[in-house]
Amino acid sequence: MARILVVDDELLLRVMLKDALEAAGHAVVLAENGPVAIDRAKTARPDLILMDIMMPDLDGFDTCKAMKADSALTGVPVILISATTDPKVVVDRAKQVGAVAVLPKPVPMDQLKQILVRVLKPA
Repeated sequence: MARILVVDDELLLRVMLKDALEAAGHAVVLAENGPVAIDRAKTARPDLILMDIMMPDLDGFDTCKAMKADSALTGVPVILISATTDPKVVVDRAKQVGAVAVLPKPVPMDQLKQILVRVLKPA
């Protein structure tokens, strides 16, 4: 299936998402923050990036923006994960930085699977 980079500063969420995605047949690479995610994305060449917004140092918005500015990563779809209570603001900002979707925290696995099917379908 797909190679997915999961980025979150919370170890428990990274592991939970990894387990669920691997159970669905995907290969998963993990990163704990934005700078590590950028490096891992360049070396692992993921088909998709699933990334938390609220992280120290470089948040998910700025990490996504940096990835979209990098010619090696610009075409990789990014799904952002948000624990915010104001989803409209998050969705608007996510679109501005090039994310293809935003999911709430905790991540509803049924919605994630639907988005993966839509985003990863062959051209």
